[in-house]
Amino acid sequence: MDTGLLDTASTLVAVVLTLFVFSYLLGDNVLFRLAEHIFVGVTVGYAVVVVFHNVLAPKLLLPVVQALSQGDWDQLLLLGISLLLGLLLLTKPLRRLSWLGTLSVAFLLGVGAAVAIGGAILGTLLPQVEAAADVTRFGPGLGLFSGLVILAGTTGVLVHFSFARGGESRLAGVRDQVVQVWGGLGRWFIVIAFGAILATTFTSRLSLLIGRIQWLLDSVLGLFGG
Repeated sequence: MDTGLLDTASTLVAVVLTLFVFSYLLGDNVLFRLAEHIFVGVTVGYAVVVVFHNVLAPKLLLPVVQALSQGDWDQLLLLGISLLLGLLLLTKPLRRLSWLGTLSVAFLLGVGAAVAIGGAILGTLLPQVEAAADVTRFGPGLGLFSGLVILAGTTGVLVHFSFARGGESRLAGVRDQVVQVWGGLGRWFIVIAFGAILATTFTSRLSLLIGRIQWLLDSVLGLFGG
């Protein structure tokens, strides 16, 4: 097939699907749903192919064949357990057999939680503590001020999510006042952080929209020889 004709056809399909997606600005319609279904179908198909070639084949099927050929029964046992846990997940949509997949789900949740907690501690919490303790990065004055702001904001956010109230002792009122004031400071830090994240997300999405519209105009002009 002619390469130029194939490029033109692919560009035309991309332009049409882009217009279908933009039609959502006029309200939900059949064209947008068609583009949405095509996107989901292509994504799922691509994910299945990637999982097969990058996970199942090199990490399960080929090692099983190699273990069988070499007589490595220990490796084959480990691979069999992994295969069994994966097959048990397929029983979750079945009402009567869904309990069989509970073990696999529990295993996934346990490993996922452990990895997430380890990543949060090693990748976020400890580096943030180290950065807050480094008062020499921006000079003695500014570094100390930045460290105090980070310390006050972090502890304020943690206090903000403290819903327990003190008892009837004399210090209970003082404790509640500290939690209210410091927690209020933490809430402002949360608002500022969410605002910065929202602004960053908006600007990045706006940049993508501008780039897509520019591509759409250039593609239409190119199809008509402009």
